[in-house]
Amino acid sequence: MNRNRNSVPAILVATLGLLMATPAQAGSWQSSYAFGATLKGDLYTPTKLGTPPAILVAIHYCGGNSGAAHSWFQSAADTNGFYVIAPDAGKNCFDSSASRDGDKAAIVKMVDTVVALGGDKSRVFAAGFSSGGCMTNTLIAVYPDVFAGGSALPGYPAGAWPKGDTSCQLCGGSGPGGSDTGQKYADLVKGVYSFSGTRPCSQQWTGGADQYHFADWLPVVLSQFQILGGLGSAASGTGAPSGWTRTVYKDTAGNVRLESNVKPGQAHDLTGSGLAGNVISFLGLDKPTGACGITSTNPGDGGAGATGGISGTDSGSGTGGTTGAKDGGVGGSKDSGSDSLSGNGGALGSGGTTGSGGTTIGSGGSSSSGGVGGKGGATGTGGSSSNGGSAGSGAGGTSSSGGTSGSGGTSSGGGTTGSGGSSAKGGSSGSGGSGNGGTSSAGGSSGTGGSTEAGGTTGNGCSCAVGGTTGSGKGLALFLLAAVGLVLRSRRKSVG
Repeated sequence: MNRNRNSVPAILVATLGLLMATPAQAGSWQSSYAFGATLKGDLYTPTKLGTPPAILVAIHYCGGNSGAAHSWFQSAADTNGFYVIAPDAGKNCFDSSASRDGDKAAIVKMVDTVVALGGDKSRVFAAGFSSGGCMTNTLIAVYPDVFAGGSALPGYPAGAWPKGDTSCQLCGGSGPGGSDTGQKYADLVKGVYSFSGTRPCSQQWTGGADQYHFADWLPVVLSQFQILGGLGSAASGTGAPSGWTRTVYKDTAGNVRLESNVKPGQAHDLTGSGLAGNVISFLGLDKPTGACGITSTNPGDGGAGATGGISGTDSGSGTGGTTGAKDGGVGGSKDSGSDSLSGNGGALGSGGTTGSGGTTIGSGGSSSSGGVGGKGGATGTGGSSSNGGSAGSGAGGTSSSGGTSGSGGTSSGGGTTGSGGSSAKGGSSGSGGSGNGGTSSAGGSSGTGGSTEAGGTTGNGCSCAVGGTTGSGKGLALFLLAAVGLVLRSRRKSVG
């Protein structure tokens, strides 16, 4: 009897443990997501989204489909919190000819849809195998305003794929001909879309024994992106996987913007080579911000202007703003006029205040497209002179050389005017530059693509969260607790 009584609390503990256990939530694929594009595609929402989440387009090979790309970067997406888009060619191969239409425009439409969900538009990447590698090279070449980088495993030069082709015609050839130079394909890309900002980074993987001649095309690919990016000469790189040889190309600041990885004896198919971690690391998807080792990568956003100079008798001119990683912002404009303080160029900061009789120009530096320019400081009220009292010019009266401001901050007293003049207030401090000097803030993360509450699968084949707690689970809990209560009552009566 004692044994039976003791078993009741054990049953209660076990029951409560089952009811309170929360299964680990997993990310989910939503098949045929409503991108509104001419191609179909799937969307993966990770277990926990980054703030804001980056976007990776995973592109399948000839003869594959969107489902073939599901496993490539799913684990990394859960670890690092980025979205994965898997487009479906709907035919044998993607049309990766050099143009901003067709399959390319459809993929960009998918990206735009995910950006609207809260994805980071400054951290959009592409990676693909074979036909997907060709599409990757084309996307980062003709849409440098959308993509921050890409990895081709392997790929042809952007522009080498025949227009409208849905099969791998180049695969049956013998490699590039004498006219197939990097300069030719760089010029072709420039003709498709003119771009003056920082080009996306590029990673190329090729087996030395590739039976479809991708290794033969590799020098042309590297030359194309080297020319487009204005990069330096090839240099030996380190950190390649075992058996691979890495070569790197750097920009003038010493950042690796292009690299090739070649493995002698390796055949064409790289899907089972375990290279996903190297791809993620190169693109910078394992970090919360930046891309390819560069921390600032906002396409079209201007850089923050530097603080304007403090004026004495003569106006100081503001230092020009630094350019952004893509299209640079316009630096802080120079200030003119005596006894005035220039505003902060493009960055947050207050406009300058006037001294006695001085006027403030203080215009904030304007940002380039996409950036929000900082407002210039408001014009301070000039010091008025009384009967015969001349307003201080330069360091007139006992003014503090026109009033200094702290970093575009508050004005000091403008000082009094000369004899007989009424004191002139140093001018109201200018309102600070609005926005963050051109840094765009992606919208809040959307809950779209998350797991369903009932623990089942969605109508579009969505893989949902494992075992979500439902209302019926609460009913079961109440029933079990009532049953345990009856057992306890019956035991007390039997003992009594």
